[in-house]
Amino acid sequence: MRPLDPDKREKILQSVYALTGKQGLASVTISGISKTAGIAAGTLYIYFKNKEELVQLAYAAVEDKMTQEMYRDFDINVPIRQSLKQIYINMINYRLNNYAETVFIDQYVQSSYIQINFSKQLAEYEIQNKPLYDLLEKGQQEGIIKAVDAIVLISFFDGAVRSCSTGIIQKLFPLTQQVIDNFFDMAWRGMI
Repeated sequence: MRPLDPDKREKILQSVYALTGKQGLASVTISGISKTAGIAAGTLYIYFKNKEELVQLAYAAVEDKMTQEMYRDFDINVPIRQSLKQIYINMINYRLNNYAETVFIDQYVQSSYIQINFSKQLAEYEIQNKPLYDLLEKGQQEGIIKAVDAIVLISFFDGAVRSCSTGIIQKLFPLTQQVIDNFFDMAWRGMI
């Protein structure tokens, strides 16, 4: 048996993101994925045993990429606000530059797919996002960040990022430094 082609696997995953961005996750089918990827449906089943596994692995792949980008240039030793703003800007940039992937993520977390391995995914999320958990804990210990559960703060923060990037993509407001700063300032004030 020859090894699986990583480029073909990536093409399949990109097809899932592209189709989700165009028609929504619920409408994505194996035949649509294989057609978009330019491969036979049978070939797709060599890489993934079914749609559920494909969607789960697509989520894990994009979550890994997004998380790596989130913490680019992150330094927990600079002031809390500055560290959090770096994460915020990285997240905004990722969402603006990877629209189909972020639509996929947004739809995935609102679908029944997230319930398939929820406990495992939450544990992995906490490990991947340890820098953010640590930053929030540091902010709470210093009396800067509100003393509420970290997941509540993260959900609030993520919502601010999502709202800002969606508004820019939908052209509700322009992509300017002032818009980015205003959204961050509102999120920051909601966390302190």
